Amino acid sequence: MTYTIDLSNQVAVITGAAKGIGKATAKLLTLAGAQVVIDDIVSVEKITPVINEISQFGKEPYYIKKDISIEENTREMVSEVLDQFSRVDILVNNAGVIADWDKSYAIHVKGLHNCSEAVKDPMEKQGNGRIINITSTCVFSGGTGIPQYVATKGGAYSLTRYLAKTYAPLGILVNAVMPAVIMSDMIMTRYSSEEEMIAHYTPQMPIRRIGYPEDIANIILFLCSELSSFIVGEIIVADGGRLHVG
Repeated sequence: MTYTIDLSNQVAVITGAAKGIGKATAKLLTLAGAQVVIDDIVSVEKITPVINEISQFGKEPYYIKKDISIEENTREMVSEVLDQFSRVDILVNNAGVIADWDKSYAIHVKGLHNCSEAVKDPMEKQGNGRIINITSTCVFSGGTGIPQYVATKGGAYSLTRYLAKTYAPLGILVNAVMPAVIMSDMIMTRYSSEEEMIAHYTPQMPIRRIGYPEDIANIILFLCSELSSFIVGEIIVADGGRLHVG
């Protein structure tokens, strides 16, 4: 007997889905049968190959270009999703930036809250929904050397707890994933090559490897599925053991 996570007939909105964890998650949820909606503010020229790549795993993703730091934009985004697909089952608040204090707060905290509030009513009417937020272990470690990133990812952590408690009675389960040492454009801003980055981190990792976007996408898929139906307000650390046993 085998078991497969099946997200057929579900609609998943993923912010910051043009690359990294967002794109890997879009691929995996598409493979699981979901209709994926990707939100990012990149150009059509940059998003087209991403759409083509994700389409190889199932349904063609629907692209929306909205700045989630603006509340009205997120309401319009969800309205468009409902017009196109009549429902929204999953929200992955993945969008992230390395920017100044105002922009960091606008995306990591305000944008996360805007998107969550925008899907709350339709999810409540459906009687169920899943929201998965992406924060970072730098909330605990104080790492990265970028104070506004650390502080605002801490805001995402706290909002996850708040939203979980507030939304659970509505049938909406809110959880988060807390990654670290994931190969991405963001982490590579501190290194001149992939080899340098891997050489720096591998000795610090109990499992002796760095993480990849697919590692985080696997956890997000679990949190989207019926297998996690008794998990609420949890922040899953996914760092290869570095934070707690490294």
